[in-house]
Amino acid sequence: MDITDLSAVPGQELLLLTMHLPAHPGTSLLLQHTLDRLLKWVHPGLRLFHVSERASPGHPSHAVTIFLHESYGEERILRVLDFLQCPPWHALLRPYLLPSRDFYSLGTGMPVWGVRSVHYGGEVVRVTLHSTYDNFEDTVRLYETVLQRTVEEQKMGFFWFTLLTEAGVSLQLAIKQLSPGVRVEPCYSMVLQFWVGEIGQLVPLLPNTCSPISASRWHTEDLDDNKILFQVGHRKCALVSISPFSEQSY
Repeated sequence: MDITDLSAVPGQELLLLTMHLPAHPGTSLLLQHTLDRLLKWVHPGLRLFHVSERASPGHPSHAVTIFLHESYGEERILRVLDFLQCPPWHALLRPYLLPSRDFYSLGTGMPVWGVRSVHYGGEVVRVTLHSTYDNFEDTVRLYETVLQRTVEEQKMGFFWFTLLTEAGVSLQLAIKQLSPGVRVEPCYSMVLQFWVGEIGQLVPLLPNTCSPISASRWHTEDLDDNKILFQVGHRKCALVSISPFSEQSY
């Protein structure tokens, strides 16, 4: 077939094959111009490549923040920050993050990690679940049901549960409401696992289907499509844990 039969020239049929390239926001025009210039060397009228802008990245669904007390010395905090500068950690620069803060990642689909200093109170390891604006109230009620406890409120749009306090360190699960229109990007390489004593009464109260994956583990999703695991039985550790996720778990 002659190549002129495939070109998207007005009055002629469209190409039987085109390549679509989603580009990062703000880069599509430059990329389209670059590819058009390349094809001019072959066939000026050939519109094989079509560049579009992908949707802006959503806010990561989970973050882990470690709050270290300044009274134990600035050197300790700096050593932890230096640790986060080394592989497998890498600095994370994304549009949704404040430029004045340092965030780190262990890989695609993993939570965002950060270290902060505190002036008063105890030290905290906080797992933050980010919720879309419209789902926030229902998300809070869901995790109250799962944990069988009431949240503590710091400010409007930010609640947390204290799950463990030991040796001056607290483990918290926080729920933060995102701004209207900001979507959640689920961290697909991790999953929160909760210990529950009995699953039968919990299942009817969940917003999505909950089904077993083994004799003692069940799985479901919350309102923002974050995967949840339930470990049924006598609790031997904290109420919640973060586990690496793979489809083989299912």
